[in-house]
Amino acid sequence: MIDSLEWLYPWLKIAHILMAIVAVGFNLSYGILISRAAREPAHLGHVLRSVKFLDERVANPAYGVLFLLGLAMVFIGPYDITDLWVWLAIGLFLTATVLGFAVYSPLLRRQIAAVEGPGPDSTEYRALAGRGARLGALLGGIVVVILALMVLKPTL
Repeated sequence: MIDSLEWLYPWLKIAHILMAIVAVGFNLSYGILISRAAREPAHLGHVLRSVKFLDERVANPAYGVLFLLGLAMVFIGPYDITDLWVWLAIGLFLTATVLGFAVYSPLLRRQIAAVEGPGPDSTEYRALAGRGARLGALLGGIVVVILALMVLKPTL
């Protein structure tokens, strides 16, 4: 622990938790929004574009700040970067980040294009929506494991 910055730790922790609430909360809303819009296909394109906006402009930046705050807390707080739970959380975070940027974002763009092209009743859109739902569930599961690591801080 860097003693001269010890006073900062609780403030970083509050900001870290707030960013987790924002990021995870927005991500959880995507499935709800998309499933509701699927019942009203006229609104599906707008909802998908809104999810894309929220993901790019709110959730992903919150995850970025969350990660930086977490690293800052490790360097000035009572935990060590070599702790197993810290490494596991970082590894899972990086996995989710790669999946999000390399797979989920392009998939969401393709869903938007399919809704605006062939339409929400098309085989193409339905296949993309199924993939999006499965990927969203996988990413959600990864986030739940990260949250469990943050709370439980398991050791071997």
